[in-house]
Amino acid sequence: MKSASPCGVLLGGLLGLACGTPPPELASQAPPPPGAARSQEPAEPLGDCPATGVAVDPMPRTLPEHEQLDYWLARTAAVADLDRPLFTAKELASHNARIARRNVFGASARADLLAPVDPARLADDLNTRLGYLRGKFESAAYVNPDGAAMTPQQIAALTPVLDAGAFAELPVEVRVALDLIPIRCAPQREPYYTPTRDLAFDRNLCSMARAQEPVQILRPWDGGLALARTPYVMGWIDLGSAALSPPIAAEHVRRFSDGPFVRAARDFDVPEDMSSGKGPEIHVPFASLLPTAARRGEVLLAGPAGVVARRVDPALVSAAGRPLTRRAVLTEAFSFLHRPYGWGDYAGGRDCSRFLMDMFGGLGLVLPRHTSDQALAGAVEDLAPDLPEAERLRRIDAAHRRGVVLLHFPGHIMLYLGRDDAGTPMAIHSFAEYLVPCAGRTDGAPAGERETLLKVDGVHVSDLELGRGTSRGAFIQRISKITVLVPPAPEPRP
Repeated sequence: MKSASPCGVLLGGLLGLACGTPPPELASQAPPPPGAARSQEPAEPLGDCPATGVAVDPMPRTLPEHEQLDYWLARTAAVADLDRPLFTAKELASHNARIARRNVFGASARADLLAPVDPARLADDLNTRLGYLRGKFESAAYVNPDGAAMTPQQIAALTPVLDAGAFAELPVEVRVALDLIPIRCAPQREPYYTPTRDLAFDRNLCSMARAQEPVQILRPWDGGLALARTPYVMGWIDLGSAALSPPIAAEHVRRFSDGPFVRAARDFDVPEDMSSGKGPEIHVPFASLLPTAARRGEVLLAGPAGVVARRVDPALVSAAGRPLTRRAVLTEAFSFLHRPYGWGDYAGGRDCSRFLMDMFGGLGLVLPRHTSDQALAGAVEDLAPDLPEAERLRRIDAAHRRGVVLLHFPGHIMLYLGRDDAGTPMAIHSFAEYLVPCAGRTDGAPAGERETLLKVDGVHVSDLELGRGTSRGAFIQRISKITVLVPPAPEPRP
């Protein structure tokens, strides 16, 4: 997965490695340190030990009250002011501007779709990506859906030979997605997988552009593809099948990129032609960010004919200009509860980082698209692998008193909720799976021996014990970074 090194940050933004399941190189982690074992509920299942299964819902040890917003509002009010804004308008703008800095986030930095494209940088970014993928193809770390190694033709398509001349005259063309549009990591439509070939984890799916998001078409490519980017990810789209609006004006590009927005509280449809009330409808999915229009109560929407301003029922969208408070964060987070998981937005779901990006985006706070980059988006504290669990929890709780906390380990990121009435630390997150040990598993046993992979595939509240006694370890043992979303420190003067 992505590292915090400059190269790792760069590849994180380029390759779109979403969260939810560790890649093969991370699946076999060291066993828990001696003395870390802890009693837990009986493993699932206790008799036979199948390779896979389906997790219970709610999660083990998650009580009905843990899935109630009011419960966590009350618990949080015991440690902090629910309604004190966490950022001033100026501090929020400063945070969002920091997410656009390449010296911090590399190619994952938030892109300004109206800024001139640097041809040399774009060629370098793509060559880095193509070289990385070529190595994965040549080593058979990525394979075709049938398990076969990549063909010489597939490998040849990833030869990193682009130069600035390939991007010397880029069109300034931004459209708006009208439906989900797959954004591919490599210049091919076909999926590819790790050798396990779990079809839910297409490693060629960097992300999806969602309805009402701006998409910049950078350059036509071979085979009907086009190199494109949104503010948060770059890749290849199938231009012939992509549901896109006509090109939009620069003033609309800015509004669809930067807002101010209201957030769709649920799916709804708006007639494109209000005069007749007939004809095509613009579909607005849950959590879409809709730019506010000049007239109060109206939003800008893109449809097949272009951008229109439409009045929408206030019950369908969030209030404009909501302050970023703990109450608002919790309210937003629980509106996603039980929504489906999807690696790279597979089948319209959300992986862990997309969940957080969309959730905070509804409150005006910008996050990068991917886990390791989100872990750098605030005040970061690194946790050593051998740090005792009691000290880990002490530091997490101290961070929770300071502000909103994200908990990261390679490949995954969670929103920390705090302690329940019994003192158990809990989190809300979108995740795909976790391991449980089977009866008879011993400490230090190899990955896959006497353990079952349980599918979750959704946004859930859980404790940090999931995975205890397995080759991956419990979530609390794996956390490597605590990130507090607080205003950025002032820049030092030159």
